[in-house]
Amino acid sequence: MATSSVSNNTSTSSIDVAGMVAGLMSVENKPLTTLQSKITSQTTLISDLGQLKSKVAAFQTALQAAENPLSYSAAVASSSNESAVKVSSTTGANIGSHQITVSQLAKPAQYIFNNFGSSNASVGFANASQFDLTIAGVTKSLAVSSATTIGDLSSWINGLGLGVAASVTQTASNQYALMIQGTQSGVANNITFGVNGALNSLPVSSTAATASPPATGTSGNQAQDAIFTLDNVSFSRTSNIVSDVHPGLVLNLVSSGSAATITVANGTDNGQEVIQRFIAAFNDLATTSKKLAQKGDSSTAAGSLAGSPGAVSFMSQIKSMLSTGVTYNSASGSNTLGLYQLGIEIQSDGTLQFNSVKYGSTENISAILASGINMGSTTFTDRTNNLNAFLTSQVQSGGDLSKSISNEQTNLTQMSQKEEALKIRLDAKEKSYISQYSSLNALLFKLNQTSNSLTSALDGLVNGQNNR
Repeated sequence: MATSSVSNNTSTSSIDVAGMVAGLMSVENKPLTTLQSKITSQTTLISDLGQLKSKVAAFQTALQAAENPLSYSAAVASSSNESAVKVSSTTGANIGSHQITVSQLAKPAQYIFNNFGSSNASVGFANASQFDLTIAGVTKSLAVSSATTIGDLSSWINGLGLGVAASVTQTASNQYALMIQGTQSGVANNITFGVNGALNSLPVSSTAATASPPATGTSGNQAQDAIFTLDNVSFSRTSNIVSDVHPGLVLNLVSSGSAATITVANGTDNGQEVIQRFIAAFNDLATTSKKLAQKGDSSTAAGSLAGSPGAVSFMSQIKSMLSTGVTYNSASGSNTLGLYQLGIEIQSDGTLQFNSVKYGSTENISAILASGINMGSTTFTDRTNNLNAFLTSQVQSGGDLSKSISNEQTNLTQMSQKEEALKIRLDAKEKSYISQYSSLNALLFKLNQTSNSLTSALDGLVNGQNNR
């Protein structure tokens, strides 16, 4: 009798937990991916706003240079005798020549006390003495004694914080000098000093003095003013650098008892270069703002500010203020120039272009620029409602552009916080999925083992019956 064996093998495959969770998380992660894309766009937006702000600041710098008389070299001054007087010119110097004679140079006070045998020798004060020092009306006092050294006195003077300095200097072998000197020239900065009422003298230690020079060992000069005549008018000044006797001239008095002729001549006109730098800065700003605000099409990407047209609305205000022209000051008051009279032309694309012919045809243009101009205002003196003030309102702390950047940074911070919170939730979700499907996998493994055991038992039963 033929026998047969019945085998019923049941196989339950395990779950690909990693693949299953990855598939589920790809769906769960879509909100995070969308948020991260927004964060990237927001970061770009903030960067572009910062770039725009820097362009506005650069344009303002060029504007301030164009308005500043010091930007232009309208005159050059020279001296016929630089060993007597050196000269330089600033804004407002009038063309012409001037005669100057220097009678006396300004000097600081200076006193030298010689014949000390060492750098730490006794000054020679008597015990219970008082040393007084006065400069520019301020008096300071020091209690001194026979133990007070020239080093002590020098340190005390230097520590006063007044316009006076002291030093101990070696003059020869085993000989030292104490020098007391004012740091500012002019009679007003004179120095007086003395011990117990004896002015402008110091005792020299008898043990340190030599026979020659004299035992007092004292030499010195009081401070003095500079004295000179300019075009037969007498002047005295506390300094040898003089900038307030003639508009636009800075005199450097070099030696006394000498004379010179000061000549002021026309210098190189660099007005065109200054105006062209202004135009270049404006065009850089205009091009950048246009690119950032463009909507984009099939061939051009949209700018980061395409959805925020208000961010570049200030460009319209700039152009409007430029169209009001330029004001400058003259004997009759404020006068107006058209922008074209500076050689500035507005192009159809909103940029500016320099026209040297129109610049050159404007009468006295060099002198006008060298006297100062005001852009974006109807009067020369109004500095609160001009183009420079408007640009300041954009870039200063709390200004419109600065506020926009601050607001967008706040939005970015909020987005980043949402991103972190969402990452935490998704991480928990992923761990939950892994736990669930790992448990299910374990259950399936147990079921598979149970199935295999039952199958083996059934096979054994069948085989036993067949072998009877």
